[in-house]
Amino acid sequence: MPQPHATAYAPYAATSIEDIPWLFLDARAYRRLGLVTIRHPGGATTRANHVIVSNYGIFVIEENTESGTFQASPGINWTQYRGEQSLEIPSPVRQVSNEVQALLEALDLPGSCFHPAVFFTSGQAYLKGEVPDNVIAEGFTDYVKSFKKVMLSDSQVEDIVAQLTTPKAQAKPEHKPQPHPPTQPAHSKPAPGRHEPAHPAPTPAPNQAKNIIYGLAALLLGALIMSLLVSWLS
Repeated sequence: MPQPHATAYAPYAATSIEDIPWLFLDARAYRRLGLVTIRHPGGATTRANHVIVSNYGIFVIEENTESGTFQASPGINWTQYRGEQSLEIPSPVRQVSNEVQALLEALDLPGSCFHPAVFFTSGQAYLKGEVPDNVIAEGFTDYVKSFKKVMLSDSQVEDIVAQLTTPKAQAKPEHKPQPHPPTQPAHSKPAPGRHEPAHPAPTPAPNQAKNIIYGLAALLLGALIMSLLVSWLS
């Protein structure tokens, strides 16, 4: 039996002129959604920092606001350096890949429609090591506009934005039948003001009646024997 798709929801769809990384993207052509939450069938959630829906595909951006030097690695962790200190951090490339996979399940679209990217926005991030092409610290607008192949029609873009910005209806709570009041036990006393009918006296059991007859016969026989003995002796 196929598993149900995940659902995704973004609380708003807006572009602020104070948000410098997005300033040079046409808001009519690139529909940016804030913090998209993808809810999986089992109840777990995945969050994407930014999702941009356009005719050229869906851009899923993992934003990093930290500063310092970042050592990229194909593994599950990167290394962040601040002066003489170093810190292991989860790979943002793997994080954004997980976000794309979750959105792919929620929207039921082919993977070719998605463009994952990691964007360092502090202006003081330095990348070294095996840095993938979709990890950038500058030139974000040029990176997005470099995708020129039309992937989605205008109606598809509108449908996707509507699907992501419309909260899903909550399931109604299951109706539980009210329990019936407990019945009065057979051995309990009757309620005040109520009288139970008197029970008839129990009839003797057959064996008990038979024993009574045998006892009476024995008494009569004993009396007869005593009478005969008295007559014989006199």
